[in-house]
Amino acid sequence: MASSSSLGPFSPSPPSLIPVMKEGECRNWAELPSELTSSILRRLDSIDLLENAQKVCTSWYRVCKDPEMWRKIDMRNSGNLGLNLETMCRHAVDRSKGGLVEIDIWHFGTDSLLNYIADSSSNLNSLRLAICSLTTTDGLTEAIVKIPLLEELEVSYCSLSAESLKVVGQSCPNLKTLKLNREAFSRFHYVSDDDALAIAETMPRLSHLQLFGNKLSDAGLNAILDNCPDLEHLDLRRCYNLNLFGDLKKRCSERVKVLRGTYDLIWDYPYDESVICKETYQDPYSEYYSYDSSSDSDYSDYDYDSYYNDDVYDPFKKKMASSSSYSPPLSASVPQLMKREEPIRNWSELPPELISSILLRLNSIEILEKAQKVCRSWRRVCKDPSMWRKIDMYNDGDLGSMGYDLEIMCRQTVDRSQGGLLEIDLWYFGTDKLPNYIADRSSNLRSLRLIMCYPIADEGFVEAVAKLPLLEYLEITYGSLSGESLKVAGQSCPNLKTLRLNSEPDPKFYDEECNDEEALGIAESMPELRHLQLFGNILTNTGLTAILDGCPLLEHLDLRKCFNIRLEGDLEKRCSERIKELKRPDDSTAGHPYGFNIEDLSGPRGYYWDEF
Repeated sequence: MASSSSLGPFSPSPPSLIPVMKEGECRNWAELPSELTSSILRRLDSIDLLENAQKVCTSWYRVCKDPEMWRKIDMRNSGNLGLNLETMCRHAVDRSKGGLVEIDIWHFGTDSLLNYIADSSSNLNSLRLAICSLTTTDGLTEAIVKIPLLEELEVSYCSLSAESLKVVGQSCPNLKTLKLNREAFSRFHYVSDDDALAIAETMPRLSHLQLFGNKLSDAGLNAILDNCPDLEHLDLRRCYNLNLFGDLKKRCSERVKVLRGTYDLIWDYPYDESVICKETYQDPYSEYYSYDSSSDSDYSDYDYDSYYNDDVYDPFKKKMASSSSYSPPLSASVPQLMKREEPIRNWSELPPELISSILLRLNSIEILEKAQKVCRSWRRVCKDPSMWRKIDMYNDGDLGSMGYDLEIMCRQTVDRSQGGLLEIDLWYFGTDKLPNYIADRSSNLRSLRLIMCYPIADEGFVEAVAKLPLLEYLEITYGSLSGESLKVAGQSCPNLKTLRLNSEPDPKFYDEECNDEEALGIAESMPELRHLQLFGNILTNTGLTAILDGCPLLEHLDLRKCFNIRLEGDLEKRCSERIKELKRPDDSTAGHPYGFNIEDLSGPRGYYWDEF
């Protein structure tokens, strides 16, 4: 057998190989290779890294300071964190040490920040600005001219004029992807080809273009097609001035590999309808962006020269901190486990409940494919049945590119729950056998969500749901189940309180197609219902009346896109008096989680545009 020296002096052992430990031994934090730690931490966004991960221990803090961790900065947030995100973002840019390649900024930012990024990151390839209400077109233009290597730019619901777009194209000759998303005005169709002409004149290398809600006309689109010969992906959703018919439609179909038309669905669009479809836009989060020192908001913990200053951990600074003339602002807030004099913590000292708290942020696929492979202690936590009380098999539906079988993976998670499974969400996959496998091993199941699980049919569903008597929450979104199956569900699950039955509505045929089978199945078998969502159902007033008669406890009723319902007279009065929260057929689809928007359904006739 060759000795280890036969590998040569320049062939070190792979860093990912860790000696096998004997039973009872404890692993030291320092023994986890830094590349594995960084692989874990890169799954978090930049806010989580700064606010949470770097505070865990010295080794994690060391990894979080590595410039490689900041080649991409992801500052996505919901807009209401109450943090000084601009200060945090600047600090993240500093940590990249000029190596920043991608940055995403949501719900905050000023012109000063954009220029700070550009001055510090001349190699930036991707810039994404979403709902940054305080940035101006001049500030963005000033920053863009400093990043000539930019290949991808998204400006969603921010200020950017056509003239600035032209500067972008001239300054960034390698630009291949542009996403310019604006509010979709469905009522007042004024025309402007300024954006389109600026793109056509200055961006010949574009391959991906998204113009959500733009005011361009056929002339502007033709100019883009004339001058962007490499264009392969074109998204024109909510561009209401376009008429994609005849020669123009033929030209687009022949030239563009992936074309999204004006009325195509927006299920994959990342922004809430409250933003994308309004006649005037008022940023609801602007109150969080004020940097006025007189503001009542207390950002003292995030002072740029204190809280996120790396020098806090410098020995000289610590020496200075001991003098009476210097009082570091972090003296009370830095966790004890991060101070340098602390001994290195080993894996066994991190409580399992903390590890599980971290891992529960991931969905079930990520836990099986990533987290459990990190180390023995993480795998031990991942095998704990309490980690599998809820199984979330969320995925984007691109099953062919995943490289693994979701049904097999789901069965494994069910096995790990050891009968303790309470909630399960299935997306885009499943056979008739899978619901039965779940039901046979999870008789205590309380919540079942089947979302776009088209292969699961009546037979498999009925057989499974009959074994789930404790079920309280059932969602079937874009499935193919009959009213008879719903009746079996109601009869088998006497505690059912929430039913979400979402269909794909088509207003073009709603006058010709009516069916109360599902409504009657609900009315006859679900007397305990409190929440009922029938999005896009083809029930009539008769079916709705039957539901009101048969479900006396109903408090929340969602009838959006139920085009056969006529809420008038006594029926409207009865619904208003009985139902605490009523969503009518023509109410806005804001808040619907699967991307349906009123314009997806209305078509050129504009049946329901008056709601905006």
